[in-house]
Amino acid sequence: MNAAVERELRDIRNMPYGVARISAAEAVSRRIEAEGPREKLAEALLDLVEAYTFSDEGAKAFVVFARLLRLWDESPELFDEGDERNLFWEFKWIAGDLPDYPQITLSQAESLLSDMQRRFELAGHGLSSVRMSRFRWLWHTGRPAAETARIEWITGLRDEFEDCRACTIGQQVDYLSESGRHAEAVELALTQDASCNLEPARTRYALALSALLVGDPVLAQTSLMEAVASDDGDTSDFAPARGQGFEMLALGGQLEQALRRLRNDYPGLLRRASTPLFRLRFLLGVLSGLSANSDRGELTTGLHEPEWRTVRELHGWVHAEAAALASQFDARNGNAHYSERVSRALAARRAPLPLPTTAVPSTPGGASVETVPAAAPADRRAERPATGPATAVELFQRAEAIAAERDYHGAGAAYLEAARASEAEGLIAEAGLAYAEAAQCSSVSDDDASAHERFGLAVPRLMAGEADPEVRVAVLAAWAPIAARMADSGAQITATAAELDGCAEFDGTGLSDELAERRRHDWRGRRATLRDTLARSIAAADPTDLVGELEALGSERASAEALTAAEEFAAIGRISDAAHAFWLAGRVQRDSGDVAASLWSLESAFEGFTVARQQAERTRVAGELIELLRDTGQPDRADEITAQLTS
Repeated sequence: MNAAVERELRDIRNMPYGVARISAAEAVSRRIEAEGPREKLAEALLDLVEAYTFSDEGAKAFVVFARLLRLWDESPELFDEGDERNLFWEFKWIAGDLPDYPQITLSQAESLLSDMQRRFELAGHGLSSVRMSRFRWLWHTGRPAAETARIEWITGLRDEFEDCRACTIGQQVDYLSESGRHAEAVELALTQDASCNLEPARTRYALALSALLVGDPVLAQTSLMEAVASDDGDTSDFAPARGQGFEMLALGGQLEQALRRLRNDYPGLLRRASTPLFRLRFLLGVLSGLSANSDRGELTTGLHEPEWRTVRELHGWVHAEAAALASQFDARNGNAHYSERVSRALAARRAPLPLPTTAVPSTPGGASVETVPAAAPADRRAERPATGPATAVELFQRAEAIAAERDYHGAGAAYLEAARASEAEGLIAEAGLAYAEAAQCSSVSDDDASAHERFGLAVPRLMAGEADPEVRVAVLAAWAPIAARMADSGAQITATAAELDGCAEFDGTGLSDELAERRRHDWRGRRATLRDTLARSIAAADPTDLVGELEALGSERASAEALTAAEEFAAIGRISDAAHAFWLAGRVQRDSGDVAASLWSLESAFEGFTVARQQAERTRVAGELIELLRDTGQPDRADEITAQLTS
């Protein structure tokens, strides 16, 4: 029995953090508490604390950890050496989260910190993590003694429960930047030479903001690019850091890019973060960035919610939310620390030295999406001057060589030159391909605006030049996420729908059976990809933007295309792609209120990822399925899905 439980616990620890992992950890801990083996109870409860802590459910971890401390006091023999180490290691997580919940009173926090020190001393462990936890409490409750506590922490003896070097630096950089000590923050951040699950991303976000505010916009921009590159995309631990990133871009004169990151990468943080304090710190960064751009109040944000349509409306909403949270924390803390931070955010102004721009140069007199030169006669395509300027083919080859060196800025400019030369020679499809490659270079360089423009030039040329269908479909699929991030999907959706409408039934006349089957397989894959791309583009678009001929392309069309794509992918053996398409359909159906259809689609996605042995995706879709089942009063079915996760 112990071996089976050990395997089950190990499987749970291998799951990505989220609802499914929490559900599995809850189920196994309940069963062990009721049925045994009792010697595995501590391990199961410790795993549950971890699942809660790293899945935006940190408040629940306090109750389970209190249960662990009682178990330690009553039955220490149930903790082996590894369990004991994890108990004291997780003590840091619990103590570190004390300031994050306004419902935790000052007396409760002080009591737990005192108990933490007592227990560490009694067990013979070092006190470095105790000093760190006290520093965090004083910092995040706005106490003047925070600086003294920081010095005591970093100058005291380190021990086996101390945070890694990367986090020791990162926490201080964050503190110094948040305290307005930007020169010190930059100096310390530049010593960061280690990494962990949080670092160096956290350090780089804070460094980016502080560097801008001390007058080094080049370092600021480089640091933000490195921060984004090292950010794993998990919203749980980086809400304050992403707020700093938004603030830096907006203060640095790149409000459009700041808004683009907000709506594409972490819009959910406006309403919910892993803890209330993390959300407040995020909102303060956004509020500061928006306040510095009050002269651009009528700029549209690209966010779908009616109350967030313009910069002015978003600013008003964020201000109200931040002020409400600040009052809750100040009431608990007995000071005006966060209200004062709200006031400082409202008074923010753009930096004197703006961020440099790195966009790939635009096409001089660039053709509009609608203007496509006629293709040259076939005999002209073969003509090449014997001497003189480089030909379009030579320019394209040069761009390819530059791209191979990963100089995407230089390659993008070279591809644009090749595109113009191709058009001059009447090679319309080749021009479209060059524009598409230039777009990809812009995308890799994190320049969505240029990428969007280049794709808009590429697609009509690829179509007018009758480029290979495989190329057209690939370019439309690559354009889709860029257009969505730019909140301007109309042209991409129209082009994708037209390509799908023109995807005639496969005709294998004149081909051998073997060749016909291969071509049919490729054709079905292209059509499924077009359906999937169209569904994703519609789902990502603001419904109010789907006007005119796009008005019929609503959520029903998105879910229908996703379901058909899933079936077509499955028919040709692309099970993973089918599962992703079912997952998309399930989300669209859930958001439109069609619960029954959503449950079926999500279950199909779950089964598909199971067959494809994609455990991370399987666990994530299981989490969404479990949530939906519980929300609709079907806990037994939710438990069945949970049981399958470790079976």
